[in-house]
Amino acid sequence: MLHPPLSDARLGARLHKLVGPGAGPAQRELAARALIPAPGSDTWLMLYQLWALERPPHADLAGRTAAELPGPTIFAALADPLLPAPALDFMARRRLGHADELAVLVRHPQVHADTLALVARCGPPRACEAIALAHPRLLAAPAILAALARNPRCPSAALHAAVELGARERVPGLRGLLRALLSGHVPHDRSDDHAARQLAALRSRAGEDLEAAPPLPDDPPDDTDLPAPIELAPAPVPAPLPRFDRPRDAGVARVLDPATPLPLAMSLLWRLRRADLRRVADARRLPRPLVAAARRRLGQP
Repeated sequence: MLHPPLSDARLGARLHKLVGPGAGPAQRELAARALIPAPGSDTWLMLYQLWALERPPHADLAGRTAAELPGPTIFAALADPLLPAPALDFMARRRLGHADELAVLVRHPQVHADTLALVARCGPPRACEAIALAHPRLLAAPAILAALARNPRCPSAALHAAVELGARERVPGLRGLLRALLSGHVPHDRSDDHAARQLAALRSRAGEDLEAAPPLPDDPPDDTDLPAPIELAPAPVPAPLPRFDRPRDAGVARVLDPATPLPLAMSLLWRLRRADLRRVADARRLPRPLVAAARRRLGQP
């Protein structure tokens, strides 16, 4: 992934005065040591700008400072949803040993697929688990899964779950990888020198990148693949079943029927709910004793 310097518009007027072409050596050194108070992601943007410009000695000093910053400064930078992707990649390279920060970084909306592949190949177990849960990114860039499979520190459960999801979604190459995982053989070299690769990522310069992980294997022929189903005509809609009134509804219907004998209506009155009692109390064609009994039950005069 390329690491170009940020534009003046992205830096802003304040940061441009500190790390721009017109800044003095003293200001650049203070910015490279992160000794200038700055809110949010400004501290990280200054370090990235000095590192991307590759002007000694401030570039090397900014790279070392980025690896030594305290965690709250990193989380403050990650809280910026507009942090550029190259700055996030620079953060991933300098903070590969900080699992808590990487677990947040891989969920950033601006993170690039190359950065995810870098963390997947060199990151700690917790960062690998966070990447394995980023299902939309994995399905869009299967090379991230190839990097996960080559990372000896990636938990097997997280790798298997991510590969199974991709195989179900018919992502090219994942069925072959899933079959290899289930058989106990990983087609990628898990004996890779992880410490040396992590050190190479930490020492990388602007614009440099690690050797890409091997491509995913070709999918084997799958006998379970069936042709597309033939579109059938919609089935006829069955006629609705007859609706039977519940016992309560049947009881209130008989009470409201003027033809119901008064003794039977009075006996059914005591089984009605309060809403049904109001209907009886407001009825005009029912016998007065029945209406009076309903009003007494409601507490009405």
